[in-house]
Amino acid sequence: MVNSNNQSCNLKNSKSNRFHNKSDDKNKDKIKETEKEIKKDNNITITQNRTIGNIKKTELKIKVSQIDKKEKKVNKENRENKENKENKENKENKENKENKEKIENKEIKENKDNNTENKDNNIEKIEKKETNIKKEIEIKQKIEKKDNIEIKKENLSNNKEKIKNKEKNLYKVYEVDDEKLKIKYFDISKINNVQIPKDYINVIYYNLLKEEELGIKPMADYTYMKRQKEINDKMRSILVDWIIDVHFKFGFTDETLFMTISIIDRYLSICQITRTNFQLLGITALMIACKHEEIDLPKIEDFVYITDNAYVKDEVIKMEEDILYKLNFSFLYPSPIKFFEYLSLHFNFSKIHHMTGKYLMESFLLDVKNAKYKPSIISCACAYIVMKFFKMPNYHESYNKKYYIIDESVQKYSEHNIKECAKDICLLVDNINKTNYQACLKKYSKPEQEKVSLLIMNN
Repeated sequence: MVNSNNQSCNLKNSKSNRFHNKSDDKNKDKIKETEKEIKKDNNITITQNRTIGNIKKTELKIKVSQIDKKEKKVNKENRENKENKENKENKENKENKENKEKIENKEIKENKDNNTENKDNNIEKIEKKETNIKKEIEIKQKIEKKDNIEIKKENLSNNKEKIKNKEKNLYKVYEVDDEKLKIKYFDISKINNVQIPKDYINVIYYNLLKEEELGIKPMADYTYMKRQKEINDKMRSILVDWIIDVHFKFGFTDETLFMTISIIDRYLSICQITRTNFQLLGITALMIACKHEEIDLPKIEDFVYITDNAYVKDEVIKMEEDILYKLNFSFLYPSPIKFFEYLSLHFNFSKIHHMTGKYLMESFLLDVKNAKYKPSIISCACAYIVMKFFKMPNYHESYNKKYYIIDESVQKYSEHNIKECAKDICLLVDNINKTNYQACLKKYSKPEQEKVSLLIMNN
């Protein structure tokens, strides 16, 4: 029974399923048909849109092509107009040029004709002038010849008279000066040295004073350090101390040393110098002084070698040229050593006295104030110090005016100048041990120089 019931149920279900399947198939067919119709409609719309777009594109292309044609036409017209204008302008310019050339040619022809006429007239005038000038010159030459002959005769007579008068005056001046000089300066009877020219010693000393009074230009100014920007007093003292050492090792004369320092001071009074070229100035000044005073002159390479090759040969030559032009080639001057030699003869100085004076003078070169005083005053001050140091009774004679000025009536120089200079020298020599400037002290501490520096230092 159970089985029969199951079978009946299955039959019912199968029937219902069949019914439903048929209805579903119908619906599906309808949906498909509608989808096809929709697709057709869509395709139709797409094709329509495409055709419309293509139509618009073609229209645009047509419009663009029309615009391009119009522009081309306009450009052609503009070009044609420009060419026509240029052709017109060229024609006009050509015509103007031709007209100008014609006018110029006419003017040139007219000028040529006028010039030829003027030339002929000018030639005639010039020829007349030349003939007149020649005549005048001939007349003048004749007159000048006569005048010159007369002038020459007068000049010859005048020159003869002048020469005679000069000879007389020179002879008289020499005689007068010589008589005065014998009384004024030195007593010849005190001089026993055969090598010294007794008859001319007073004249020589007088000439030294005269040269000192005239002076060398430009003169050294002891205040020049205030104007220097890169160097100072200490640097100058170091350079001078080094030059004294080099001078002693080479065995140069005393005049060479004093001239070297004079050149340095005079150059620095005029010109500014850098710190790097300061030693170059010193070595070049020494070389110039050697050319004046020395017989056996070292080469430029030797002077370069002294500076440890800090400079080149060309730099030394350039510096030498600069010094020569700035100082006008004038270097010779009466140094203090020259005056001191004659004073030491007059006061009968021994070797130790003479070496002491030289030590004082060379030490004083370290100070810039050396340029403040005249060479004769420095020599008199050193003689004064020597005579006081060795307790000579006639020390007051060393600051007599006659030894440092020609005219004693001049109030510019006095005994005060000698004593002031002596104070400056003593201050420097007393404090030289405390400084690093030992070249002069070592030089005069040797037996050849009578150990003068040690003697002064111990006292």
